[in-house]
Amino acid sequence: MGDSQPEALGEGSAMPLAIVGLALEFPQDADNVEGFWQMILDGRCSSTEFPPDRFNIDAFYHPNNDRPSTIPLRGGHFLKEDLGAFDAPFFSITANEAACMDPQHRHMLETAYHALEDVSAGIPMSKCTGSNTSVYTGCFTNDYLSILHQDYQSEQRHAAMGLVPSMMANRLSWFFNFKGTSMNLDTACSSSLVALHLACQDLRTGNASMALVGGANLVFHPNFMKLMTDFNFLSRDSRCWSFDERANGYARGEGFAVLVVKRLHDALRDGDTIRAVVRNTGTNQDGRTPGITQPSGEAQADLIAETYSQAGIEIEPTRFFEAHATGTPVGDPIEGNAIGRAFRKYRTQDDPLYIGAVKANIGHLEGASGLAGVVKTILVLERGLIPPIASLHTLNPKIDAERLHLHVFEDITAQSTTTATGKDMFKTVFMVRESPRATAMQNWKMATRL
Repeated sequence: MGDSQPEALGEGSAMPLAIVGLALEFPQDADNVEGFWQMILDGRCSSTEFPPDRFNIDAFYHPNNDRPSTIPLRGGHFLKEDLGAFDAPFFSITANEAACMDPQHRHMLETAYHALEDVSAGIPMSKCTGSNTSVYTGCFTNDYLSILHQDYQSEQRHAAMGLVPSMMANRLSWFFNFKGTSMNLDTACSSSLVALHLACQDLRTGNASMALVGGANLVFHPNFMKLMTDFNFLSRDSRCWSFDERANGYARGEGFAVLVVKRLHDALRDGDTIRAVVRNTGTNQDGRTPGITQPSGEAQADLIAETYSQAGIEIEPTRFFEAHATGTPVGDPIEGNAIGRAFRKYRTQDDPLYIGAVKANIGHLEGASGLAGVVKTILVLERGLIPPIASLHTLNPKIDAERLHLHVFEDITAQSTTTATGKDMFKTVFMVRESPRATAMQNWKMATRL
């Protein structure tokens, strides 16, 4: 796979990058791209009770959160697939080694293979082996470590390599024989979006010829659940009531997503299928707020404006914004009003900014949540439809949607938009555009210099 040097761009412009492949596995019927799209188009929610193969919720449930070692909720958003199923020989892994591997690492290998070769990008391993491809993954849970530590009589010789979080990215680099940067990131909810941000930087600086970006999350041990409920992070309804007045915390969800990213001019040269174009990404932090977990609306609005400015493109064409929107009574109004302040002067009541919130469908995928929003945004651009926010009944009264020219809606909306933006917490923004036609290379070169 040939490398090429970054194309020189005008001042204030960010090199456009192409998403040429993607694969996902999200909760319940959203276990493939079409199932995911149909779920969000229908406005369905994937929440279920804890499956018996995770842990026995009856042994931990109690409605009174003040009781020690209990969990005051009974569900979340879970994959349908058997978490123990894994074709170890295909990935050159022994059975004993696979038994000590975090299932998040196993599923990430499978999802990356689907994104790269089997389903989406159509790039065979023989074409990219040995290439300067970067791998960035995002994940911050490690339930399998707790499970193995409960069984000291089991064979755990390979646990050191199977449980270390950094091995999630390293496994991909090893299996595909990629020679670029290989890094797993833990920045909480924004882990997979920060992974995308760093991968884009690698491509723009010429540090990589291609990048794989992944996010992962599984829920199968009560310990972390107890920590989260003790801090009142989680919804007792096991639902993310995104932007709704019923918001009472988030619901944990399982999922995996992988993107294959290249420089746009390389993707056009190679004849790749281009799902979307990444115009820019950006990150910042809140600084000091009233509490360490409370977001800053000012920081969010500033990041949106800075990300557009650095890309050298106008805010006005954007019609859709995929929000973080976890369904918390404090965070949702701060975020909604921050988005409105960033876009208000570019929108009107008759031509508002449409807001999306995929967590209302599939829950909060934590380390993988950012890429879930990216994939949804790509599908919105491809299909020309903006799905509703699932189960939204009454908008949180603290969000001044009318004054801020925001449209938070319950019905499918047909909308021709070429630019869409999304955000996840602690704080990362991505900006994507629809795929250009293969014959439009010169137009894109000119556009990046405007």
